[in-house]
Amino acid sequence: MKSLKKIQITAILLFVAIIIFASFFGIYKKEDFRVIEIIKKYKLGMQFTDKIVFTGNVKKDEEKTIYDSEGNIVEDDRETEYTEENGYKIETTKLYNEEELTPQNYKLTKKIIEKRLKGMGVGEYKVDLNEETGELIITLQNNDETHEIEEHMEQKGDFSIIDKETEEVLIGRDQIKSAKVVYGASQNDASSTVIYLQVKFNKEGAKKLEEISQIYVKTEEPKNEEEITEETEEESEETTDNIKYISVQLDDETLSSTYFGEKMSSGVLYVPITQASDSETLTKYIKEMNNIATVINNDMLPLDYEFNEEEVEANVSYKNLYIGIAIPSAILLIACIYLIIKFKIKGFVDMFLQIGYIALLLLVIRYTNVITTIQGIIGIVVFAFINYVFNYILLKNINENEIFNWKTIGKFALVTTPVYIVAIILSFNKITVINSLGMSMFWGSFFLYLYNISITKTVLEMLKK
Repeated sequence: MKSLKKIQITAILLFVAIIIFASFFGIYKKEDFRVIEIIKKYKLGMQFTDKIVFTGNVKKDEEKTIYDSEGNIVEDDRETEYTEENGYKIETTKLYNEEELTPQNYKLTKKIIEKRLKGMGVGEYKVDLNEETGELIITLQNNDETHEIEEHMEQKGDFSIIDKETEEVLIGRDQIKSAKVVYGASQNDASSTVIYLQVKFNKEGAKKLEEISQIYVKTEEPKNEEEITEETEEESEETTDNIKYISVQLDDETLSSTYFGEKMSSGVLYVPITQASDSETLTKYIKEMNNIATVINNDMLPLDYEFNEEEVEANVSYKNLYIGIAIPSAILLIACIYLIIKFKIKGFVDMFLQIGYIALLLLVIRYTNVITTIQGIIGIVVFAFINYVFNYILLKNINENEIFNWKTIGKFALVTTPVYIVAIILSFNKITVINSLGMSMFWGSFFLYLYNISITKTVLEMLKK
C-alpha cells in the first residue's frame, strides 16, 4: 500500500514538473532544419515593446477639371499649358466639402478603425481622436505586421464584383453579408493548399450572384477538323476567348479574376485567392486574408485618411521587467523556505506544488490570449501570495483529521471574496491595462481552488498517511 501511494505521489509530482518545465523553459521540436518552440508566446502589452505612432489626417486632395473654350472637358496631356490666355478654364473641386468634415464622420472613422484593429488581432493598441480637426493618433506595437496593418487602416473598404472587361459593377458592397477565409486541398497539386475568400450575400446579392453565374462561365468549341483524330473526336477544347471573367475587387485592388463553373444558387461564393505548399507560407497567407475579410466585414470609411509614422521606444526595458519580477519572487522564495523549515518534507513538496500553480497560471494566460502588462503581472503576483496563504492553511491542518477543513477554507474564501469580485469586474473593462489585471486575477482565482483541490490536497493527504 505504501509503495502504491509513493507511485501515485511520484506520478502527480512528475505531472506538475512537466507543467513547470513547459511554462518556464518551453517545449521545442525540429521542423524544416530548425528548432521551434511549440508553447504559445506571451502577448506583451505596449509597455514592453517598441511602438509606431501613426498620425492620420483627412486627405486634402483637390480634383482639377479642364474645360476648353467651348466648355468641353479636356484630358491633361501633361504637355499643354492650360491657361486662360490659351482659351482654357480650370475648375478645382475639393475631395470633401465642409458638410462631410463633421465630428460625426470623424467619430465613425475612429470606430471603424478600432473594429478593424480588434478583428485583425493586433494585440494592444490605442486610438485617439481630435474631434475638431479629425486628426487620428493610432499607436500600435512595432512588429513585422505593423505596416501591413497600416495598409488596412487606410483602405476605404469598397468591396465589389465587376465585369473584368467593361468594369461594370455587378455586385456592390451593400449586397454582401459577410466574408471569411477558408482553405482546402488543391485539385491540381496534392502538396498545395488553396486559400479562398468565402463571401456570403444577402437576399438581393444571392439573386444577382445566381444571375451572373449563368453569364460569366467558360464555354467550349470544337477543335478544327484538321486537329480532330479518332481518339479526340468527341473532345472539346477550352478557349480563353470564350470565357467571360469577373474581377473581385477591394477598393481599386483586384483580389482575383475568375469565372463560374456552375449555377450559384446557395448565395455563397468561394473566391480562390492564392495557394501555399508549406505551413509557414500558409499561415502567413491566411493571416493576410483574414485582415482583408475583417475590412470587408466592417463598414466603409466615410473619409479617406493619409498617415505619417513615428517610432517610439518601449516604456519599460526588459532589464527593469526582470528586476520587477525578481523582487517578489525572492520574497516568495524566502516565505517558502520558512515552510520547509516548519513542515519539513511536506513543506518542500508544497513549495514545489506552489511553483506548479504559478506555472499553470502562466500557461493559461498565454493560451487565453491575455495581454501581459505591468498591471497583469501585479495580478499574477497577488495570487501567488494568496495561493501561499491558502497552502499555509492546508499545511497547518495536516495534523488534523481533515486537511481540507471546510470551516477554515470557508473563512478564507469569505475574506478573499472582494478580490474575486474585483477580478470579474475588471475583466470586462475595455482598457487593456485594466483588463489585463482583471483577467490575470480571474484565472488566478479560478485555478486557486481547482488546482489545490485536485492536486495539492491529494498529495498532502497521501503524505499525511
